[in-house]
Amino acid sequence: MAMIYLIRHGQANFFKSDYDKLTDLGIQQSKLVGRALKERQFHFTSVHSGTLNRHQETSKYCLNEFGLNAEIKYSGHWNEYDHKELLSKYNPEYSDFSKLSNHIRSHPSPLKALQDILNQSILDWMENKHAYSISWKSFKENIWGELENAATKLSSRDNAVVFTSGGPISVIVMIALGLKESAFIDIQNRIINTSITKILVGKSGLSVSTYNDYSHLEHDFGLVSYR
Repeated sequence: MAMIYLIRHGQANFFKSDYDKLTDLGIQQSKLVGRALKERQFHFTSVHSGTLNRHQETSKYCLNEFGLNAEIKYSGHWNEYDHKELLSKYNPEYSDFSKLSNHIRSHPSPLKALQDILNQSILDWMENKHAYSISWKSFKENIWGELENAATKLSSRDNAVVFTSGGPISVIVMIALGLKESAFIDIQNRIINTSITKILVGKSGLSVSTYNDYSHLEHDFGLVSYR
């Protein structure tokens, strides 16, 4: 059966205005997942990626380690939602990134504060509380459509790899498992940077084979990051 490997990008720096760039840890994670794929002797017949810089950097470091020089098919449908837009709609003050950053850093648990704010902004988006550049409904439909498009081009023994973000991966897992939309946030909050989620392409459709595999990082907990 054909398989699609969804790889979340390496760590990017949320606390900097130029978020769309891998940190040193993100680069290391990307290299490690490439080495792990090579050691497992995977064979990819097609490579896909979002258009964001963090996707392209992750694919570069991963594929260099893997030893694969392949044409990458880019699509904006593999991109993450615009977290800055969601945050600014939730609280207009957060359109000034420095104010958001200062608020988070002053909190006793900065990462928890960030997650709580982001989660609420996502809930507002899902409930269509404001005017967004892309609706939650369209976001879901675009991602699932892109996955189906990639799947239809695979023969029974083919494998595809996709470099994307936590949001698209969570949408796919949510839909494939038939979960309620409320599960989206919990699924996303658990996805590790450069983790692998495998989607089985079978006669009965698309199904989740493996979710959030980060065994290539488990030898050193310092390599594990959520953001």
